Amino acid sequence: PGQLAGIPGYPCYRTVEETYAAAQALVAAYPSLATFTDVGDTWEKGETGGAAGYDLMVLKLTNSAVEGDKPALVATSAIHAREYTTAELTTRFAEYLLSNYGVDADATWLLDYHEIHLMLHANPDGRKQAETGISWRKNVNNNFCSNSDLRGIDLNRNFEYLWGCCGGSSGSSCSETFRGPSAASEPETDAIQAYLRATFPDQRGSGINDPAPEDATGIYLDIHSYSELVLWPWGFDNILAPNGQALQTLGRRLAYSNGYFPEQAIGLYPTDGTTDDFAYGELGVAAYTYELGTAFFQSCSTFENTVLPDNLPSLLYAAKTVRTPYLTPSGPEAVELSLDNAGVPAGEPVTLMARVDDSFFSNSNGTEPTQDVAAAEYYIDTPPWAGGAPVGMAASDGAFDATSEMVEAVVDT
Repeated sequence: PGQLAGIPGYPCYRTVEETYAAAQALVAAYPSLATFTDVGDTWEKGETGGAAGYDLMVLKLTNSAVEGDKPALVATSAIHAREYTTAELTTRFAEYLLSNYGVDADATWLLDYHEIHLMLHANPDGRKQAETGISWRKNVNNNFCSNSDLRGIDLNRNFEYLWGCCGGSSGSSCSETFRGPSAASEPETDAIQAYLRATFPDQRGSGINDPAPEDATGIYLDIHSYSELVLWPWGFDNILAPNGQALQTLGRRLAYSNGYFPEQAIGLYPTDGTTDDFAYGELGVAAYTYELGTAFFQSCSTFENTVLPDNLPSLLYAAKTVRTPYLTPSGPEAVELSLDNAGVPAGEPVTLMARVDDSFFSNSNGTEPTQDVAAAEYYIDTPPWAGGAPVGMAASDGAFDATSEMVEAVVDT
């Protein structure tokens, strides 16, 4: 009673219209950091000639004043309509990055040197159905299981890569996992595929066993709920993906950040025609599915107190590793950065300190190997990939001989 915004009974989750309005407000407030672009139409918009349905919109975050090669993190959310937490999490992620630009060093660095692409609602037609309290999963294509609450296509079984190959989807039109009449038959699927192809280079061969190169760039995340999982390809078979070890290493890093269980996607159940198998299988992109929380219609208290604070650090970690996701997670993490003086006159030395640690993996599903820290460096103004000059740091205890080391250096200001 008295609720003025949000999904009825769930004021923390913005409706489709409120989410789009929030994105447009971010663009207005941060015009050099954000754009909101129409990348396609939903089934209903195409079917009705625009009288109903929605545009598929992508919120892109980057500092347009900084030029250069910028690796991309692309995330889709709410492709399954009833999963309330997903679009709100990615919207809050965007708001966090923009509101902290110029205030927080990580948010500033991420937007200066990276691109963050967020399709906040990948299935807005279906979400409008779910906003009424219906447990709606698919899009609203009324040509299949017509005029019922089970109509439509499961968009996360409709992608081209090994579509319908392996018993991980259904050919029955009223099934919740109905894969559709053909691969990428749905305009929502087609729009997402086209956007991924336009954003990421093709970095993998056509053979099932062809790996992407170790220095391949880019990360794709598909945000779902629920089960508290971090999943990676393959979902269609229990064979190891060609980059399976590197996918597992990054997956265990991501799961360390949110406390979720990391596993290959088929460990949940077999799937085919999915977003992450497409992104990795066709393009070689490091691709993951997050399963947030413990319910489709998650309570607002759980979202605000658990799902959101647990997963923002995981999304930030993904963004930090996006330049070389098959390499960076295998090295140690630099945390607890500090200076011995918050401010010094120009020209005075200041000591930079940090902890460098190689143990930040989830070991709830196997143990990730760790190694002793071998070195630490810092850069000023120009990052290493842009030709910045490294300055070595010393182990505080005099020797690099442990998986966790305090390091320091006197910085000449």
